[in-house]
Amino acid sequence: MGDIRSLPLVTSVLGLSVFAGCGNTPLAQDQGDIPAGTVPAGCVPLVVSNPTVSTDGIPLFWPAEKTNNPKAGDPTYVYLEAGSEGVVLLGPNVSDGAGLFALQSQSIDLMPSSVDPDAPPLGYRAIINHDLGYEVAINDFEMEVSLAQVELCQQSGSITSQFIFLANPGASGVAHDITITAIAHSTTISAPTSPVTVEVR
Repeated sequence: MGDIRSLPLVTSVLGLSVFAGCGNTPLAQDQGDIPAGTVPAGCVPLVVSNPTVSTDGIPLFWPAEKTNNPKAGDPTYVYLEAGSEGVVLLGPNVSDGAGLFALQSQSIDLMPSSVDPDAPPLGYRAIINHDLGYEVAINDFEMEVSLAQVELCQQSGSITSQFIFLANPGASGVAHDITITAIAHSTTISAPTSPVTVEVR
């Protein structure tokens, strides 16, 4: 099927975007390697959007749809065309708790080095509210991709998440070993997700 964009934006207010039917069958079943139930059926998610980038008109793919490209430096790399494609990575599932599934002072920002402020960013930090956030670590990061949106769903005592990355216009390089970790109440509450490497040309 390729492009998984089947969920048009219907509302956008103060950084909260609501998709019609997050977890519809096309999104949940495009790839056999996506665990069943990862994207809850019928979910209307909370969405944190990065105001510096737009997903309008950009086709989105699961990682497995964009690997094994002969142009890539390694067959395991997710290969994206600069400025015209994006990839959806699953975040870690976390146990729901009071106040976690809510938007408050939400943001998506670059994560600077705590050692050298002049060094390249280490990835992205997504703030959902005062109690919940995510750190997206990227090795050898040279702005190949932008974190455009984080989508959260709530079901059966868990919060699931999807992270939409866009290939930046004019970028040419490899964002190595992208992993996502959940932080709640200033404490790491999940193991990092399995690393995904994205090549942009």
